[in-house]
Amino acid sequence: MAKRVMIATMKANPGQRDELLAQFGDMFAVANAEAGTEIYTLVAGDDADTIYMIEQYADQAAMDAHMSSETLAALYPKIGPFMADGGAVMGSVHSELD
Repeated sequence: MAKRVMIATMKANPGQRDELLAQFGDMFAVANAEAGTEIYTLVAGDDADTIYMIEQYADQAAMDAHMSSETLAALYPKIGPFMADGGAVMGSVHSELD
C-alpha cells in the first residue's frame, strides 16, 4: 500500500496564530504513539496568521486511525474559535528521499 500524506493550511484570526498553535499540544503525544504515523509536523508560516500541518502515514489504515481518534475529534472545537479559514489536501506518496 502507498504511504498517505495530508497537508493542511490553517489561517488564524488576525493576531491569534500563537493561540491556534497552542491548541495542538496534546496531539503530538497521541500522534507519536500511533502505529503508522511517520511525520507529524506543525509549521508556523512566514505569513503571521498562517500555520501548516504536514502529516505522513504508512498507509490508508494508519491515516484512518489517526483521523478517527478521540483526541483529534476533541481538537476541532478547540481550534475553531481561533480559525478564520482552512483546508487540506490528501494524496499518496509518489517519490521520496531514502
